[in-house]
Amino acid sequence: MTSRGVVYMAWGQAAIEQAEASMASLWRLADLPVLVVGDADAAAHFCGMRGVEVCTPDVEPFDPERKAGYQFLAGRVKPLLYGLSPWAETLYVDADSAFRRDPAKGFDLLERWEFVVAETETRTLADSIAGAAETQWTANWCGVPWLLYHNSGMLFWRKGPAVEGLFGLWAEEWRRFQGWDEQVALLRALLRSEALYLTVPHLWNTRTPGRAMLLYHRFGVGVARRGDVAQEEAAAARLTEKGRMIRIQVGRGRYVQCRPEEAETYRERYGRK
Repeated sequence: MTSRGVVYMAWGQAAIEQAEASMASLWRLADLPVLVVGDADAAAHFCGMRGVEVCTPDVEPFDPERKAGYQFLAGRVKPLLYGLSPWAETLYVDADSAFRRDPAKGFDLLERWEFVVAETETRTLADSIAGAAETQWTANWCGVPWLLYHNSGMLFWRKGPAVEGLFGLWAEEWRRFQGWDEQVALLRALLRSEALYLTVPHLWNTRTPGRAMLLYHRFGVGVARRGDVAQEEAAAARLTEKGRMIRIQVGRGRYVQCRPEEAETYRERYGRK
């Protein structure tokens, strides 16, 4: 049988706690081994835990020169995961994710495709959070800004030369701008790669708990800190019931309406930090 496993990143206590909670949700549905890629605190926390191995790569993902909330640079780590995973088939998930279904369906897709990733809930490249310079450069390179891109919080892959090359291209593309967001760099890498990849709907990896096909992913709602999952789900459900549009201030006397998950994007776009 093909070897399979799940990879997490965990730097810092909040991520460690989130990863542990995510593992519990995984193991209620599937008996899969886990690799945690993280810091010395993660190694100490998970040491001796059944079904868990820990890897502490020689990389510093934090940049203290950046503003709060944007200091963790996943682009320094995620492209390394191909080489760190010991399995023939791997699922990477962000720590702030809870499994709703057995990931076997995603692994089974690897019989036909080499790499599987969900579309992002942001509408297009033009609405991305990658920053104006990277977004514009990518739009010019692609020839159009209205392109689908992907959420790198859920990645299935099987080992092989093409996917190894894809991760190498991802590292190369991320270094081009070295931004907080690594997902637009992934788009460019996919378009340059020879890997056979499949884009699945965003419901595979969504922040709407009642609609999650595989993962309820609590991105964009400030849960990099420890929180109560039940309360977070209830809050997200209330947001959905009330409608998705909110009003935010982007400058003196200037307001825009947007969806809750887009608020930070618009503040960045209009220069209100």
